[in-house]
Amino acid sequence: MVDIDISETIEDKKSWFNIKRFKIGGVSFEKPEKSLDVKNLDQSSYRNLHGGFKFYEVAKSIKYDSFIDLYNQDNGQAIDSFFYKRTWLSGLPNAINFTLEFNPFLHMKNIEEMSWFFNYYYPYARFILTVPSVKMKITVNKKPVQIISFEDYMRFVDSAYKILDGKNNKPIFVPISMKYLGIRKLTELVQHYMKQGYYYYWFDFEGQPVNERAVGKLRHIFDLIKDEENYGNVVSYFTNIKREILSNSNELTSVASDALSAVAGANFIGVNREPKKYPPKPPVQSGQEEETIRVSQAVDRSHKARIFNRETYYYVKTSDTDLLLPKKYVPVNAAKLNAEFNAQSQYFLENQNIDTLLNQKIMFKDEKAGNILKQLISKSPDQSKSEPPKSDLTDFMDE
Repeated sequence: MVDIDISETIEDKKSWFNIKRFKIGGVSFEKPEKSLDVKNLDQSSYRNLHGGFKFYEVAKSIKYDSFIDLYNQDNGQAIDSFFYKRTWLSGLPNAINFTLEFNPFLHMKNIEEMSWFFNYYYPYARFILTVPSVKMKITVNKKPVQIISFEDYMRFVDSAYKILDGKNNKPIFVPISMKYLGIRKLTELVQHYMKQGYYYYWFDFEGQPVNERAVGKLRHIFDLIKDEENYGNVVSYFTNIKREILSNSNELTSVASDALSAVAGANFIGVNREPKKYPPKPPVQSGQEEETIRVSQAVDRSHKARIFNRETYYYVKTSDTDLLLPKKYVPVNAAKLNAEFNAQSQYFLENQNIDTLLNQKIMFKDEKAGNILKQLISKSPDQSKSEPPKSDLTDFMDE
């Protein structure tokens, strides 16, 4: 087990915004840091950013077929591609986060049979290690179908952690599913992690936004950690976040989600992910009609090209033809977010609060933002040490 030596923790009184000072592999962290999404990045766009990032990130979902393909792969370039190796980024630390879309226990007797995967993974992750998350449910015919039980989810994390820890000189982060766990199971999971001595958490939003529901879950988790007097040991990493709380392709602006991550408690802020959608199958068309529909759907993605406005916290549609592709607007937004997290930190250190700064952002007055600002600055003045009752009611709260 490799510990992160947190030399100082400075907390906001009203929100979970915090500054933790520590080093990982010689890299110093003094504020919440945004990662750079390598999936939506080319060498030219990276050069235009002029630095400013402490690490880059790959977030990837793996189906069982892809997992087996990797096992059978003997082409070195294909293996490098699977782990998104970028030689022109070799000087920058990286994080690689995986979400498995299959239940490992249905395909192998024990997780030690996955050791080959972790042996591959270890040298490609040059910054931190993350135990893969497992997607707990999938949608089939618009109905949720369970992939893995909560008990097996925890069993998988413990087994994978043990394998990674056996060869390790990097901090290991364990997953917390923000989409599929309700309060009762989040309580059980976090208490289990603390009992095992796991203090570095990557929160897998799986395409969900930082909204009122997510903030409520996060507040409960951090209260639990505070109750056990472990908050000074914890590093929080939010990733796979939906970019906006609500978005409409026909509207010029949309309210930001990822920009709220640091105020919600993140020390690292990772990449965006859109939730998977399962549209109804279209009626049968002729071959030509099918091709026309396919092309028009592929081309009409301009509404996704939105640029973060630091003054308002809106994402705004851009008409700049140079920013219409993800490889152009994604890194630009990452740079703007990283600059804003820096501004939040500077404001906090100078004023000892963050809510006054947030109150200046007109996004929070938009009805589409709901009561998110109130939730963000409603940190419990005293963390209760009582657990929610373990009853059928708390089972009902789990999603």
